[in-house]
Amino acid sequence: MRRTTTWSIALVTSLAISGATGATVAAAATTAPVAAGTAAVTVGGSQDPTTARLLATIEADLPADWRARKAAALERFGIERSTAQEAVERAIDPTQYQCAPTRLDAYVGGLLAGVDPRIFRVLASVGALDYATYDAILFGSQGAPGYALPKAYVNELSQSFRAAQKFWDTDGSDIQLMAMHGDLMTDPARISPILQIVFGVPRPDADAIAAAVAELVATDPGLQGGQSPIFTLNAFAFSAAGETDPALSRLPDKLVFGDGMLDALQAIGVGDIGPRAVLGHEYAHHVQYDAGLTASPLTGPEATRRTELMADAFGTYFVTHKRGLALNAARVLEAEQSFYQVGDCGFDRPGHHGTPNQRLAASTWGWSVADAAQKQGHVLPSLTLDAQFEAKLPELVAPDA
Repeated sequence: MRRTTTWSIALVTSLAISGATGATVAAAATTAPVAAGTAAVTVGGSQDPTTARLLATIEADLPADWRARKAAALERFGIERSTAQEAVERAIDPTQYQCAPTRLDAYVGGLLAGVDPRIFRVLASVGALDYATYDAILFGSQGAPGYALPKAYVNELSQSFRAAQKFWDTDGSDIQLMAMHGDLMTDPARISPILQIVFGVPRPDADAIAAAVAELVATDPGLQGGQSPIFTLNAFAFSAAGETDPALSRLPDKLVFGDGMLDALQAIGVGDIGPRAVLGHEYAHHVQYDAGLTASPLTGPEATRRTELMADAFGTYFVTHKRGLALNAARVLEAEQSFYQVGDCGFDRPGHHGTPNQRLAASTWGWSVADAAQKQGHVLPSLTLDAQFEAKLPELVAPDA
């Protein structure tokens, strides 16, 4: 089973908490639950016993080995883990690459400017930022109203998805295109099954935690009743190919867009072309899965970086190719330069996607292959394109500082 993300929720967490508190903190996805105790919590400058009660409920009902369970769930579902506190051998030297704060960083920080930092840290510590993802993987279904694409994007994404199915030489007929929404964040009946199935929490405790989480989300105006983009700031490709876990092996392949991802693309100024470029990237992951292109002698962050840069290259090849989406290359690369600020400098993070410069370089190369083809109507087989990419990869990741 494989699942990849366009944007790392763990990195979003660390950026958002940093922006909300004005201090640098470790990524909350690996932060131990905050002990609420019986003390009132200061929210918006006033003592709030209701919030304190909810935090205490969550703390009391979490299993003693919660952190281990959460880590195991991330591994089981293939969800990228935060490595802010993970001891990982540094595979890439960050001093050799150009990295700086981006517009997306500022956007994420702005999302939580009005959110109480303690509430957010607790939500992150109980895995709440991944609930929508788990829900979409386990229960999402194409055509189900609760997972329908936003109306403003239905035609654009559906047409682009069908074009990708026709373009590539892999069989994408079994992939379901759908969305994930934040409405479950105030619905205990939808949160509780996630806690039970994913984390193995007994139903009585899961019900209590779910009710407290839902009320906590509803309590903080900054979380917009669960509709804050922070809960769905993601798009991903999911495949259970080769999976033996009975809870996962039955699931269909999926390509999922979070409402938050679409909102973010609009906010950073690439709403006109960004969603189609993201779709190209995520569909490229399915090409990788089906064509066996994820295997590599590389390990750790370097392996993930290779996979992500290949998806960037393949995705741009598709969206700019005359038999793909035939989008204007200049505008595509301009847009990608903006949203490839999703690129990160977490060099020792297994989920490292490549720096913004590396991602743009991979995309530019993908466009150049489509543009330079003698037969503009000819689509390279995925294995041929992969061979060319592997030869180019060392140049794409060369130090640029």
